[in-house]
Amino acid sequence: MPRVSSPRFETVSESFRSVKGTVEAMVALGWNGMNGDQAASGFSFSRVHPLEWLAGLCGIALICALIMPWSGGKASSDSPGLLGVLLLLNGVFAFLLPFVVASSPRTNVPIVYETFLWTVTLLLTIVLLVKLAFPPDGGFDSGFWLALGATLVASLSLWRSVGRER
Repeated sequence: MPRVSSPRFETVSESFRSVKGTVEAMVALGWNGMNGDQAASGFSFSRVHPLEWLAGLCGIALICALIMPWSGGKASSDSPGLLGVLLLLNGVFAFLLPFVVASSPRTNVPIVYETFLWTVTLLLTIVLLVKLAFPPDGGFDSGFWLALGATLVASLSLWRSVGRER
C-alpha cells in the first residue's frame, strides 16, 4: 500500500521542527527548562540593597509617627488631612519597597518604583520642612519629628539607591 502524505501531517511536522529549534536556541542561551534558575525568576531578598531596606524601615517609622502625637497631644491619625493621608501612603509604599525589589527578576520595575517613591518622599519632606517654619502654638510633638526624620532619611536613601542603578 502506497504511503499517502497529508498536508495536515506536514504542517504539524513543520510546527514541531519550529518548536524544537526554538527550544534548542533557548538551551543554547542558557535556559534550563524545568530546572530553571529560581534565584533569577523567583522571590529573593538577596536582590535588596541595604539602602532599600533602610527606606522600608523609614516607611514603618513614618506609619508609627502618624499614630504618635504631633501637636497639642493629638496624633495626625485623630483627624487625618491630606498631608496625613499622603504620609500614610508614602509609608506603606516605602515599607513595600524591599518586597517589590525582591520579587522582580529585572531591575526596570524597582527603578521606576524607587524613582517615583523618591520624588514623592522628597516633596513630602519639603512640605514638612515648610510646616516646620510655621509651628503651631504648642509646638511640635514627637510624632512630627519622627515623621520629618523618617521622610528625610528615606528621601536620602532612595536618592542614593536610585543613583547606584546607573
